[in-house]
Amino acid sequence: MLTDILSPAARKVAYAIFGFVGLGLFATQAGFVAAEAGQPVALTVALAVYAFLAGALGFPTARSNVPPADDVSR
Repeated sequence: MLTDILSPAARKVAYAIFGFVGLGLFATQAGFVAAEAGQPVALTVALAVYAFLAGALGFPTARSNVPPADDVSR
């Protein structure tokens, strides 16, 4: 898992970079939509790959930060 490879500080930086890359990709897409211009194929591919990687990165991260159901305080 990523927790075994990177320290918490390094993971924080990696998540921030990943987030800013996503922000840039989606802002670029919004610009093409607003200009009513055709979206480049490279941007379509980049968005698809980003979405795939976000799921691959996000689900294990969420799972490792959510307590088991029997440990949840009410």
